[in-house]
Amino acid sequence: MDQWTEEIAAITAAVAGSRTEGEYKASKVKVKMNLCGKTSIVEVAQTSEGTFKVQVTTSCDNVKEFACGLEELTFTDLIDKRNSKVFDRMRVTKMSANCLVPAGILSAAWLEAGMIAQSNAKKNKENSIEFVFD
Repeated sequence: MDQWTEEIAAITAAVAGSRTEGEYKASKVKVKMNLCGKTSIVEVAQTSEGTFKVQVTTSCDNVKEFACGLEELTFTDLIDKRNSKVFDRMRVTKMSANCLVPAGILSAAWLEAGMIAQSNAKKNKENSIEFVFD
């Protein structure tokens, strides 16, 4: 790991170690894909070991297939695109390349890891893609 990765991993481990059972809710995002009419709910909870438990609730069969195998992520999965299970699953499943669920999983995990400030997430509420026709 490089120095930046080691520093982020140390912060993430400190955040995980400061939580006690029952006092903490998982980070949660809603992914609305208006083009296909599907909505997915992603919840990510950091374990005391520093891994991230992922739960995806959706009616989309392609997202269900994609999420299979992503039930537990490591810190490397969050920051290293070459070695991330999230990016690997995108390549080998039928999910559309423009689906926002992978970004939703990573965003929830980054929020959970402290890499996105809760205050920033609460203030800004959402990211979006807007089609522009001039």
